Amino acid sequence: MEYLPVPRTSPVPFLLRPLTLLALLTLLVLALAGALLTAPAAGAVELRDGENVVVAADEVVDDDLYVTGGTVVVDGTVRGDLLVAGGTVTINGTVEGDLMAAAQTVVIEGTVGDDARVAGQALLLGEQARVADDLVAAGYSLEMRPGTEIGGDVLLGAYQALLAGTIDGDVTAGAAALALAGAIGGDVQADVGSADDVGAAWAPTTGVAVPRVDPGLTLTDAARLDGNLSYRSGTEAAIAPGAEIAGEVIYEQVVVEEEPAGPAGPLALLIAGLRLFVTLLLVGLLALWLLPRAMTGAASTLRARPWLSLGWGALTIAGTAVAVMAVLVVSILLAIALGWLTLAGLAAAVVTTAVVLDLVLILGLVLAVALLAPVVVAYTAGGLLLRDSAPSTFGKRVLALALGLLIYVLLRAVPFLGPVVGLLVALFGVGALVVWAWDAARRSRARRRADRNRDPGRDRGGDAGSWPAGAQQTGSRQDGTQPPTSWQDRSPRTDSWQDDRGQTGSRPADRQQPGSWQADPGAAGSRPAGPGPTGPGHGPQGTPQPRPPWSGDGSARQLPPEPPR
Repeated sequence: MEYLPVPRTSPVPFLLRPLTLLALLTLLVLALAGALLTAPAAGAVELRDGENVVVAADEVVDDDLYVTGGTVVVDGTVRGDLLVAGGTVTINGTVEGDLMAAAQTVVIEGTVGDDARVAGQALLLGEQARVADDLVAAGYSLEMRPGTEIGGDVLLGAYQALLAGTIDGDVTAGAAALALAGAIGGDVQADVGSADDVGAAWAPTTGVAVPRVDPGLTLTDAARLDGNLSYRSGTEAAIAPGAEIAGEVIYEQVVVEEEPAGPAGPLALLIAGLRLFVTLLLVGLLALWLLPRAMTGAASTLRARPWLSLGWGALTIAGTAVAVMAVLVVSILLAIALGWLTLAGLAAAVVTTAVVLDLVLILGLVLAVALLAPVVVAYTAGGLLLRDSAPSTFGKRVLALALGLLIYVLLRAVPFLGPVVGLLVALFGVGALVVWAWDAARRSRARRRADRNRDPGRDRGGDAGSWPAGAQQTGSRQDGTQPPTSWQDRSPRTDSWQDDRGQTGSRPADRQQPGSWQADPGAAGSRPAGPGPTGPGHGPQGTPQPRPPWSGDGSARQLPPEPPR
């Protein structure tokens, strides 16, 4: 078999590569999460991590072993299961339990006593590799060299696969390129591509030589099938004359319906730009209708502090990516610790929460970069072009938004300049939204603090100047009206009075006269200590003294409400 370096060119559009990488990352995380949740509830677990983790040839690990590291090499023996995640994983020794590995490169040259579940870019099983039970593999390339022995079934999903060892069970495969060059004891069921619709795939280089497998299904002269061969493809399989198939060969041709050719050239560019313009205009109209303060505030921030917005936009996008990875790593480590503490149910909740949180972060970032950022920048630019940075009416705002979006769509259609414009717009727009949101939160907190400091009575549950809740008003004036209930006004003023002889006069309300009513802590409405009057309306020496209007006559009089102290 010819070995060639992995091709570095790809017909796949550039924008689809992040989606492919994200799907691969999700697959790896789910593999690790499933391994954690299916780990035994009882039993001890040994944890190891580091840049280079090595299990020496004379070392025996009696428990399950969980490892994370840049390079992981197992030359010794693991009595339990081995769960490993790293950059390069090499198994030269013996794993008596299950092997669960996720890495860029996974090489198995030793023995696995039970199932092997591996995921990565380059997966290699060497001449000395022995897997007692099933093999589950997912990645870019899977190679089983002659001498490899699989005691159970093989389930794989990859871009390409070369199966040249011995497989006792069935093979179920989905690949763009699949080559069978060994002995298979069961049936083969495969979905494969064809030379017409499969091109070269892009992948990073690794330290392991990756074989070159022709697109479609290929059976070499060394292929031996004891069961049936059933496959779906756009073209028939290339079966060598020396290949032996004991059962039936079932071929189902996949007919790909050709999509009607769409417009090309300038017309296609015009239609794409029109779609983008309409989409962003609808999003902008909704934002101006539902979130007018956010739109105008972000636009003002972008005009006043453009470089601060640019910096915060870059930090926000980079920080979100780091946060997504951090959530994954922390959740995996926490789930490992919970599994070690025999809390499998809590570990499942942690993994589920982390996955949901990552999806929310990714969705929020995509919406902000693809929709909100262009709308904010276009609205700001349109206002500057109209020489009205803060349009007062809704119609002027819509006009500014439409003008800015038109310029944005035209710039995005320019070759080589379009991606640069899109990146800058994303950074400026996201940064302006973040800075405005931060400033709005700070102003809201400062406003609440100022309200509390200016009106402390609200903290006590009442308004300043009102009677406390539960106060009883027992006094009344002679004319039947109630005395004022407010105690806040303490400014000197005069109240009129009339004595028993009909003489009238005035005195300051806050001046205490002998014989007048005063609040006493002991008894409300009592007179001050000292000699009492000799008669109604007389002072200590019998001289006439003015009475307040509410005094009444004798013991039946009512006292005014007690003012607050």
